[in-house]
Amino acid sequence: MESLKTGALEQPGENGVAPRAAVINGQLVIKHPPGGPYPVIVPCPGLRLVVNGEERSEPTPVNEKDRVEIIVLDERREGYWQIKVSADKQEALLQVKPWVLVRRQVRDLPPARVLYLEVLEHEEFYKPFTLEDLTREMGRQGIKYGIDWQACARGLEASTEGTLIIARGQPPVPGKDATVELFFTTQQKVPVAVGEEETVNFRERFRFTAVEAGMVLARKHPAKVGQPGKAVTGEIIVPPEPRDIQMTAGSGAVLSKDGLEVIATIAGRPVARGVKGRVVISVLPALMHPGNVDITSGNISFTGDVMIAGQVEEGMSVEAGGNIYIEGAVSRAMVRAGGLIEVRGNVFSSLLAAGSTGVLQQKCGAILARVAAILEQFVAAATQLFHHPSFKKDDLKGGIGPLVLLLLEKKFCELPAAVELLKKETYSLPAISMNSSTALINDLERLVRTPLAINSLEQLESMLKEIITWRDEINTPPQGASDIIIHYAINSTVIATGNIKVLGDGCYHSRLQAGKAVAVHGVFRGGEIQAQGDVYIKELGSRTGTSTRVETQAGATVTIDHAFENTSIRIGSRQYSFVQEEWGVQLWLDREGNLARRNIPA
Repeated sequence: MESLKTGALEQPGENGVAPRAAVINGQLVIKHPPGGPYPVIVPCPGLRLVVNGEERSEPTPVNEKDRVEIIVLDERREGYWQIKVSADKQEALLQVKPWVLVRRQVRDLPPARVLYLEVLEHEEFYKPFTLEDLTREMGRQGIKYGIDWQACARGLEASTEGTLIIARGQPPVPGKDATVELFFTTQQKVPVAVGEEETVNFRERFRFTAVEAGMVLARKHPAKVGQPGKAVTGEIIVPPEPRDIQMTAGSGAVLSKDGLEVIATIAGRPVARGVKGRVVISVLPALMHPGNVDITSGNISFTGDVMIAGQVEEGMSVEAGGNIYIEGAVSRAMVRAGGLIEVRGNVFSSLLAAGSTGVLQQKCGAILARVAAILEQFVAAATQLFHHPSFKKDDLKGGIGPLVLLLLEKKFCELPAAVELLKKETYSLPAISMNSSTALINDLERLVRTPLAINSLEQLESMLKEIITWRDEINTPPQGASDIIIHYAINSTVIATGNIKVLGDGCYHSRLQAGKAVAVHGVFRGGEIQAQGDVYIKELGSRTGTSTRVETQAGATVTIDHAFENTSIRIGSRQYSFVQEEWGVQLWLDREGNLARRNIPA
């Protein structure tokens, strides 16, 4: 801090002088005529203006007799520093702000009647810490790996506020999750190139995916373990464990010795099903039936695709785990498929149902979950008792049958009844849905009827694993919905988890139920349609006023090219009834949930 005293400007050679003040060589000089007027001095930040011992902060007139002091104020700006380790311990950060001493002096200014004072500033930087301080703090925080001493030196010499990375760790290299590579398309059908239509027997130009025996269907790429890293504190950082995936071979396929490939053992349609970290690759064989399904042939129940060259006659049934294709008619019969159903002929007084076998098994889901829960407790109790030191191992030399019998009699007496109920429920299902569960039911029966035949804990654990897998499979929503394609139906029920398409003349007095959309390119007269998605009907109802209903969910659109009276449309909770013949109507719910309609070209 310094102060300037006043001086006097040299007298010009004439008496009339304008009032002036100036700063010359750091000294304030004042000049004015006798009796005034006087120059005015305006203070500025960074200094104090003191006139005759009184500090002034506003513009102040001064004369030659005044004692004027300009006191320059230096400024000290405090700095700081700290070291922070990042949350992942991969970086040590030095936050630094140097100490600053701002030195000021009054700027020389030319003579002026109103003199606006100004200051010149010069900044001097001082280190807020020493290298010893920095080293001591890094030691206190345990920082000892990956130290960048050059960055530390830059922090010591910093002239501005900032953050520097003074130590870096080595991040862990993550591993790779296991993957399964499929060598076939998971779509049920793939387009056929133009010019190949003559090889396709169906209306649409598609060919269904098929493989030959010996073909590699899938290859597993095992998980790869990552590489550990190192924190700035020297700790070893272990990378997350990569996720594994279990690949198994289902029917029609086999797993290679190294467990990395699934190979087809039969010709058929490949399928892949994934459930909770496990993928099962199977080949569904195709059954070619050259004639009619009748009393002579008997009912057909097959795990793969079924292709029928003739028709399905009265009282017969066709069940398939895959797709079903029927060239002829279906009369008073039942057709059920896990995949697509396509009927080229007419459908009379019949039931068609398309959907996964898991859906067919869902009726026994509650009892299956109960058996799984009891068996899980049973296996845990058997394991605990087997390893208890008070249990005599000599009694189990012939197997753990006595232990199993003891638990059934003393603690798990409800298990036999639950297994029997599960057997009744599953055996009441369509035969096609029982293929994967019959062996497990038999094992459970042996457990509760002949417990002394159980040899090891591994047998119990295997049963538990299978029943949990079965429970999870039927509780998992189907990954792909199944469609039904027909041309004409009368007095029939058609149910699909996917779409229903009626490509021919239409439906009379029938019920259509779809998990997705319904499209009737002909007439729908009498009966009802229940859908979850959009509905399109070329002609709805009849001139005689036959009652006909359509229901779908909110968010769907219903399009009718030609509608007769006495037909009704329900979308969500809203209903629309046709009281007269109309053409080109489209209905939906608006954002407020109200029924909206518009006319479209018929």
